Amino acid sequence: MSFPPVHLILDWDGTLTTSSTLPIIAQIGYDRNISHPLPSWNTISDAYMSDLRAHTSIYSPPAVERNTIAQELHWLESLRDVERKSMERAETAGIFKHVGSGDIQQAAEQALKAGTVLLRDHWIDLVGRVLRDGGKVGVVSVGWSGEFIRWILKTAVEASKEEAKEGVKVEDIDVRANDIVGGEEGRMNRYFRHGGRQVEGGIWTARDKRKVVNEMVAEEGDGKERVLVYVGDSVTDLECLLAADVGICVRDRVESGEQTELKQSLGRLGVGCSNISLMGPDHLRNFTGRGKPVDGNSIWWDSGFYGLCRSSVVDVIGYGRTFDPYMCLKISQHLHDTESSFPSKTTQVHLRCPPHTPMCKNARCLKKGGIE
Repeated sequence: MSFPPVHLILDWDGTLTTSSTLPIIAQIGYDRNISHPLPSWNTISDAYMSDLRAHTSIYSPPAVERNTIAQELHWLESLRDVERKSMERAETAGIFKHVGSGDIQQAAEQALKAGTVLLRDHWIDLVGRVLRDGGKVGVVSVGWSGEFIRWILKTAVEASKEEAKEGVKVEDIDVRANDIVGGEEGRMNRYFRHGGRQVEGGIWTARDKRKVVNEMVAEEGDGKERVLVYVGDSVTDLECLLAADVGICVRDRVESGEQTELKQSLGRLGVGCSNISLMGPDHLRNFTGRGKPVDGNSIWWDSGFYGLCRSSVVDVIGYGRTFDPYMCLKISQHLHDTESSFPSKTTQVHLRCPPHTPMCKNARCLKKGGIE
């Protein structure tokens, strides 16, 4: 049995990057309009938090009483007006007046050089593996801006000395995000329209991200079957995580507020979330090519992209290898013990417990002392 290649879609802030880039993007506007009186970014942020607290205080049911996925998704969609007001507040203040492509490019290059924007380790390896095997890669974000994201990725690939960057072209990464229009009004774009009222809206909520992901999948256009893998870190990713064939949460050793909120939401809703190293043959058998595995709303977590690169998601499904239940079981049971890097596409799988571990600590070990 073999598996199709991957359609990998990544959230941006906190997933592909290690933290939010929104303050850095806002600074582009302040630098461009340095001679104009503007409200501070803290003022804009505080107003957003005030709106959010007010909405939360009157929304029913409250978080502690939301125990179904439908209830949680309804709550997330109810935040649309809070997000819209925040966008309009920045536009009315004129923060992004006269901002152009050159300003965005320069800010992206400087942010990478200064280290104020950090991309997660092994992201090039992950993206390269997917693209080289005929898969597709996309980025979707509720943040600003798509152009900034493209310049960050382009600059990072050009500066990278990793062999893994071979074949990685930013033009092949489909980026969908809100964008700065700039000009005399300093507006942000509106990605699509909502409902019969034809009210323009940006990518603001979890449901918006799901709609964008649906668009990306529908536009694959080459007739190839792919496994949809979505990676995110916050509750705005919840709907996409649940809808994907493989949903993966990013959790740092020291969790961000967004990561903790997502973890608590999953726990409250009773959605299983295991470390990706535990994905074994039973899960791999369940993929149908499009849609959820048959075990239901179960998703996975990883501390970054290293574990994902080593997991069966990329190395078995992504490379379309013939399915070997015994080998997949050995891989999934020993990823937490082995020190060796995950084998490349052309090498034979050969894992053993590390030399300093003469007897494997895993009670399920198929062969004590290691796998050969």
